[in-house]
Amino acid sequence: MKTTHIDDFHYCCAEVFCALYAAFPLPYLLLVEDTTGPIQWDMTGLPDRRSQACFETFLWLAEHDLLRFRTLEPRNTGIEGAALTQKAFVLLTGQITWTSGEVMSRIQALLEARRNRAYGDIELLINDIFRTNLQWSAPVTAKPLPKSEPFSSESEDGNYY
Repeated sequence: MKTTHIDDFHYCCAEVFCALYAAFPLPYLLLVEDTTGPIQWDMTGLPDRRSQACFETFLWLAEHDLLRFRTLEPRNTGIEGAALTQKAFVLLTGQITWTSGEVMSRIQALLEARRNRAYGDIELLINDIFRTNLQWSAPVTAKPLPKSEPFSSESEDGNYY
């Protein structure tokens, strides 16, 4: 049985990936409140455990080279200037195949899972991203890409469009 904080971790990772992908390549202000809701402060001025875990997720993703950022916001409320790394962008745009045979990019699948509130799918997708991230440095043979035909501004009758 999974614990709640692991489910929150998967959800927070999905929110970060979707927000940064939508803003890519521009820097983005990632706030804990945008992911977990309002921060509940205790009498000593510390954030609640869920909000602190969300902030620590931001830092964990940065430590594992999935996002970069400029500065930390005061009192661990977020990170400023966040952006996906090249590695994260490639991982998110990579293709997955569902058992039904449907093929889509990981980011499309994450967006769909968020929209449908399919938390089990979010868990599977985040774990797939992390497994693939472990294999990032493995040598990969490049596949040939189809080359498109050059664009012509003339029609067959010699007239320009």
